[in-house]
Amino acid sequence: MIALGGIPNKAQVGDMGIDGRVYLVSAMPAKRGEAAGELSFMDEWYPVQVKQKDRVGRPDIDAFEAAMIRAKRTKGFFVAFDYSGDALAEVQQFFVREHKVIVL
Repeated sequence: MIALGGIPNKAQVGDMGIDGRVYLVSAMPAKRGEAAGELSFMDEWYPVQVKQKDRVGRPDIDAFEAAMIRAKRTKGFFVAFDYSGDALAEVQQFFVREHKVIVL
């Protein structure tokens, strides 16, 4: 998570399929201070899922898709060592079906 510039969840158990978040640099307001809405950018984030497995399959991608839909996110990052053909196909189908992007 830290290598991506993201913030890991404090608890990894019961994280609802999201291991951490990446916040957009472009979402930070130009003006500083609470009156400028400095904390409003905290609503703009991308979910990240990290799997330390040799090969991630379609069920892992399905679970992350459900987490993205539940969190109402349009883009997410899934980090693993390798992906099965079914997992790659599911990412493409998810984009066509839901118009949401998973970056592997």
